Amino acid sequence: MSSPRPLTSTPATVDPHTVRVVLSGDLSYDNGDDLVRVVDTAFAGGEVRHLHLDCADVGFCDSYGLATLLSVQRRATAAGVVLSLDNRPATLERLLRRTNTLHHLTAGARSERRERSDH
Repeated sequence: MSSPRPLTSTPATVDPHTVRVVLSGDLSYDNGDDLVRVVDTAFAGGEVRHLHLDCADVGFCDSYGLATLLSVQRRATAAGVVLSLDNRPATLERLLRRTNTLHHLTAGARSERRERSDH
């Protein structure tokens, strides 16, 4: 088995209440904690209400990577932040479906879209 590609988590403030983090590499045991640190830093000011994780360049996600995403979801919920997993590659989508975590990790974003369309 090859070693995981390093993960880069590049945050960008979209507006005062929205942060987008572009993920590139493999989300694994070796680097999942780095993503949690980036998220914790983004939430530190208390103004963020939307967190978008752009997963387009995530190549591999192991069980620790999945646990990391669930940890990010718990942190987002506790902070009153809506988490969106954007541009999920097929491998990540398949993992989330097989582990029955897709709904849990994307429910907040779907709920918010419904609320906006109701107005």
